[in-house]
Amino acid sequence: MPKNKKYPIAAYWNLGTAIGLCAAVGIFLGALLNNLVLWLGIGAGIGVILGAVTQKLRQ
Repeated sequence: MPKNKKYPIAAYWNLGTAIGLCAAVGIFLGALLNNLVLWLGIGAGIGVILGAVTQKLRQ
């Protein structure tokens, strides 16, 4: 049986995960601050920017 390999977080981090995680944080903040749609959009926007920057730096 092969041993489990330990992969760095960079192996899983891409544009989709950045958008998803930031949107999830946005949903959480929106639920706390009673403005779900606004914070979902803000979180997804931050995720797009963060994901694009990390993809550009990876190249």
